[in-house]
Amino acid sequence: MSHTIDYKELCSIFPSGYFCSQPDGTIIDVNQKFLELISYTREEVVYKKKFTDLLSKGGEIYFETVYSSILKLSGKVEEINFDFIKKNGTKIPVLINSVEVKDIEGHHVLTYTSVFNISQRKRYEQELLIAKRKAKNLSDDLMQANKVLISNSELIIKQKLQLELNNHLEHKNRQLSSFAHIASHNLRAPVSNLISLNDFYNESSDLEDKAMLFTKIEIVIGHLNETLNELIDSVKIQEDINITHEPTLFKTVFNKTLEILEVQLLDSKALVTSNFSEAPKIEYPKLYLESIMLNLLSNSIRYRSLDRIPKIHFYTEINSNEITLIATDNGLGINLKKHGHRLFGLGNTFHRHPDSKGVGLYMIKTQIDVLGGCIAVESEVDKGTTFKIILKKVSDDK
Repeated sequence: MSHTIDYKELCSIFPSGYFCSQPDGTIIDVNQKFLELISYTREEVVYKKKFTDLLSKGGEIYFETVYSSILKLSGKVEEINFDFIKKNGTKIPVLINSVEVKDIEGHHVLTYTSVFNISQRKRYEQELLIAKRKAKNLSDDLMQANKVLISNSELIIKQKLQLELNNHLEHKNRQLSSFAHIASHNLRAPVSNLISLNDFYNESSDLEDKAMLFTKIEIVIGHLNETLNELIDSVKIQEDINITHEPTLFKTVFNKTLEILEVQLLDSKALVTSNFSEAPKIEYPKLYLESIMLNLLSNSIRYRSLDRIPKIHFYTEINSNEITLIATDNGLGINLKKHGHRLFGLGNTFHRHPDSKGVGLYMIKTQIDVLGGCIAVESEVDKGTTFKIILKKVSDDK
């Protein structure tokens, strides 16, 4: 079935605005959509208005310089923006597409123009522009905040380094203070004794007296040398940065410690036991482990109670993949409420014992700290003491 297309009717129901104009711009036909767009009646527009009458001043200039030139050159205009002035004087943004109609001789006779209302698109564009501007402002703010954060981070790093340096210097000052204390306490007496003995030696004319005084001088020099060596050893521990870890058996180190202290153990009649079955070995500096065990065992012997047989026990445990060395005794014990805060200080002693020098516990703590371990103490006066040392460096197998 054939059907004749009524183009006049098609233009009238077309969803966008449409108008037809003569070469001078006079509008000679419009559809209803176009009239609704500009709020005029047909009688007010057809043969009464020109294209340029609906444009702003700026739009007229653009019409003459751009629109007309493109239409003449190519015979059509696509996607050009104008602001139409409605009857009430308000502006409405539109998108224009025009095509030139010519007669058989090629003369321009008519122009067909479609008009699309792009108010909503403009609003979207405006919103997009505002959003873009906000995003840029936010981006600028974030960049500035990031710069501030970086600056603050650098400042924090510098402050942290300065704090670490201050802590290091404070630690060194404490060490210096401790050394001053031990020097004044443990060196002054033997040096003073040496001076007195030397004076007696120079004043004496009896050969037997001189020999006896010389023997005493040798003994004092021996004690002085021992104290100096202990101080030097404590310095080496803190400054040692090339510590070698090696597979070390607890039992081997413990047996060596027993041999070193054999005379003291026999004299004290101490009952010493051990159980390293839970953690027989460890990757650890052997020299440090020997020093730790030697100091722990010698302390237990030195500070034993004379009212009972000394019982000393060494053993190992594994908790949270960390090896703990534990040493217990039933000796004199320590009043931790009174002395706990200075337990590991250099030169600090807690019993009136002739051999007390306040170096052993300081050495143990220093050695453990160097390797990232920690030490805890449980003690009760006249009941005994337990030292628990987390050594940190755990072997893959027991």
